[in-house]
Amino acid sequence: MNEKKQEDDWLKSLFSRMPEEELPASFGEKMMKRIEAETVRLRKRNERIGLALVILASSGLIGLATATLLYIGLPRIEWELPELSTLPFYLYIGTLSLLLLGIDHILVRLYGKKNE
Repeated sequence: MNEKKQEDDWLKSLFSRMPEEELPASFGEKMMKRIEAETVRLRKRNERIGLALVILASSGLIGLATATLLYIGLPRIEWELPELSTLPFYLYIGTLSLLLLGIDHILVRLYGKKNE
């Protein structure tokens, strides 16, 4: 215990002999810039790691889906065209939908700006 006290006294005497130095006026500004640069660097690194993990996981899922489809066999997809007798009905519904969307767009442009 006595040795520890002597060592502490010796260190105190050494530190008391050291001249007091003032920090430069721009020390705080320089330190803040370094801290900001380090924060940006860490954020970019974390974004890169996250992006790499997302790409890796997505690639794994795509590979697994492809392997599953190849293993079970791809089902044959057959397309059938609708009967031409229903074409006027589909054209009527499509035209009516586009007309209503157009009216909605015009009403939003007219009355939507007044509320802002």
